[in-house]
Amino acid sequence: MPTDLSDPAESIPTTVLDGAVEEYPREKLYVLTAIFLAVLTVVEVVTYLRPAWFGGTDSRTVLLLLLMAVKFFTVVYVFMHLKFDKRILTVIFYAGVTLAVVVYVAVLTILNVWYPGRPHP
Repeated sequence: MPTDLSDPAESIPTTVLDGAVEEYPREKLYVLTAIFLAVLTVVEVVTYLRPAWFGGTDSRTVLLLLLMAVKFFTVVYVFMHLKFDKRILTVIFYAGVTLAVVVYVAVLTILNVWYPGRPHP
């Protein structure tokens, strides 16, 4: 049974989406997500334009890392459709991201990035 996908007011049904367990939304979610990401980007830019507002370098770094993580997971969750796909696909994706972060931290530790004044063993 063909489905009319031309009406932007309706969600896209799961019958035409491979692997989806929930209907994909239409443009409203994507516009709201873009606005949210734009606001976060403005906050990131302001950390460079007005550094005094955010305290020292360490607090700005923590804020920028948190904003980076929020933006990353927002993009992944909405634009990669992890919210709407099967749970196993989400688990596989986040397992890969977690493994990448663990490897990154391990390499930084091996290279003594955490203790810059300390000589190599």
